[in-house]
Amino acid sequence: MACANSGVKCVVRDSFPPRGPKKGYLKTLQKRIEDLQTQLEKQQAASPTTAETPAFSPSQEAGNADNEIASSGSVESSTDHTEILHTACTTPGTAATIPPWPASMEFQFPMVHMETWECFDNSSASSPFASLPSLENIQDLVHIPMEPDLLITPMMHNDLDQLYFDRAYAFAPILQKHRYRSWSKQPNKNKKKTCLQHAMWTLASSLSSQFQVDGRKLYEKTRQALHSLESDEPYHQISLEQAQAWTLLAIYELTCQDFHRGMMSAGRAFRLIQMMRLYELDGPQTPHTMRLEQYQGQLSLQGPVQDDWIDVETKRRTFWLAYTIDRFTSMVDGLHMFFDEQLIRTRLPAPEANFASGRPIDMGFLADTIPVVDLEWPHNTLSPFTESVIGATICGRVLEHKQKPPTGPCQDFCRRHRYLNALLAQRIRMLRIHASLEYPDPIIAFVTLAAHTAVLMLYDIIESRPLGADAQGTQLTQALFAEHKQQSLDAVADIDLLIAELGQHFQMHPLTPILLLLSARFSQSHPGLNDAYIKLMPRIVTMLRASTGLSKLAQNFIQILEPQYATGLPSPII
Repeated sequence: MACANSGVKCVVRDSFPPRGPKKGYLKTLQKRIEDLQTQLEKQQAASPTTAETPAFSPSQEAGNADNEIASSGSVESSTDHTEILHTACTTPGTAATIPPWPASMEFQFPMVHMETWECFDNSSASSPFASLPSLENIQDLVHIPMEPDLLITPMMHNDLDQLYFDRAYAFAPILQKHRYRSWSKQPNKNKKKTCLQHAMWTLASSLSSQFQVDGRKLYEKTRQALHSLESDEPYHQISLEQAQAWTLLAIYELTCQDFHRGMMSAGRAFRLIQMMRLYELDGPQTPHTMRLEQYQGQLSLQGPVQDDWIDVETKRRTFWLAYTIDRFTSMVDGLHMFFDEQLIRTRLPAPEANFASGRPIDMGFLADTIPVVDLEWPHNTLSPFTESVIGATICGRVLEHKQKPPTGPCQDFCRRHRYLNALLAQRIRMLRIHASLEYPDPIIAFVTLAAHTAVLMLYDIIESRPLGADAQGTQLTQALFAEHKQQSLDAVADIDLLIAELGQHFQMHPLTPILLLLSARFSQSHPGLNDAYIKLMPRIVTMLRASTGLSKLAQNFIQILEPQYATGLPSPII
């Protein structure tokens, strides 16, 4: 199972060669050594005045007494080595006669100049042993050189890996842990895997105050490596690791650098994912090797079937992560979304237990999972990541409803509006059942906050969309206002509770400030509607201030909200 999870073919040996030295080998070797010592003693007795020529580097003086002693030891060591090699070719009883050592022979050992190692002091720069292969391997273990002022030590390597799987994996579960660890420490990784690993470390560093400085250096290095990869590789050679790296880097830029730069990087990731057609992995035209029936009943330690399913599931998760980023970031400025929901033919992410163990499971499609109103919601418990996909989908539908031109009949608008309102109400009831107040999941809390924010968006759409000046339009508008007024008040009260809940826990979805900004905008634009809207604003500002330490996105939104909060004016769009 370990071989299958790590993507390595398992080789089982039926027979093993005998271990240890052959019988009598040690006695034969001992006899040869004794014969060699005897011959050396005879050699020294016959030539007591062997010339001791010191071995110098061309840059050393000839009269150094210490060097003479060292040279003498070197000659004797060379003699021992030569005699051992010569004697090994003979039998113990017929050792070859060793010729006399020529007195006039002289050895020169050139000193190789080596550059100073970055991880040691300058005293090792002139070491003649720096070129030995064993020491080169030790140097590789000491650090991974990235740039002069950034060293990734083995301990830092392990810490950043652990940070990603402890904190970032909850909202970006696009790598299987065992599969990643099988290649993460390989010295000869290809450039694409290296870019992905550095993007993982960059995002992980943003979630810990310990690696903030190193994270900025990692970010610069990762971005340069990704651009270099595109210039080195032909454009038709797109890899999954490249799309994953840009997706993770976009999350880092959105939350820790500049929102607009993050949107540009996200767009690059979206285009790569679109070119790989990850949105239709399970469509009717999908190759037969990607379908579940190929995996069921064929799992074995030596077969590559399990690896194929993990690879396809990794592609699914990469697409769905990009899909959620597309939906939530588009809500900030009301932009058109990149991925069309009607074209998606990729199954929802598998449960974490199946992905971690490599056990194939057939998940449903998005359109089948979000039921028609008046039908019961599926009873099976979905993973938090899948819940975030469903929450992003409903928010995307609300945004699409807002973007539709007011050219059709007002009855169509009201029908869509009431459908979305009923869908959100059903969704919120389901989340309340499965949510745990004692052990809240940060992703479930984020999804619940997104549902309540979508309710406020629906209420705001009614005010911004004229349904006509005639009596019928006025009547429909008043009816929708009456239906949504109490629901918006309930949403504000629930958002207040969620903010208090999120403030008690360290982990939080990195895109949470987006939902807080949208809620704050609604609160600012309805100051006289109810006291609950007025009380919500300071709680949002306090929550954003508490998040500014690790989130520049929260810091940027604070700068947008605070001037309007002080003057009572609505906040501008970014």
